[in-house]
Amino acid sequence: MTTYRTLPDGNILVHVPMRLVRKQSGVRLLATEPGANMSRNEEMLNIQSLALGLKYRRVALTDEFPSRFKMAQHYGFDSSYLTRMIRLGYLSPVIVEKMARGELAHVTIQRLQQIQTPVWAEQHRELGIE
Repeated sequence: MTTYRTLPDGNILVHVPMRLVRKQSGVRLLATEPGANMSRNEEMLNIQSLALGLKYRRVALTDEFPSRFKMAQHYGFDSSYLTRMIRLGYLSPVIVEKMARGELAHVTIQRLQQIQTPVWAEQHRELGIE
């Protein structure tokens, strides 16, 4: 079961049960509670995108880079892509959980990147989540 909690420093810890599956093509990380409407590849891409969004958000909040432009250059992509990825780091834990479970199969990562409000209730309203 996916759980989330607020840490003393204000960050949110999201625990998504996963397992590693070793196949001929390599190792895959799979959610143990996959949604019925998504393929494993789609689930994995969504989870990876959400994880990258959190990573880039954390890095952006440090003083490691003087600007998002410099940060994007460091990672080898443009600043507009970086901005879209950082937006994923501000998504509600409920949205992250539902994406990890495959319960929001109709919502694409591109759609999530368009959400500009950091207010979770507004994010839920925008996606029709109650």
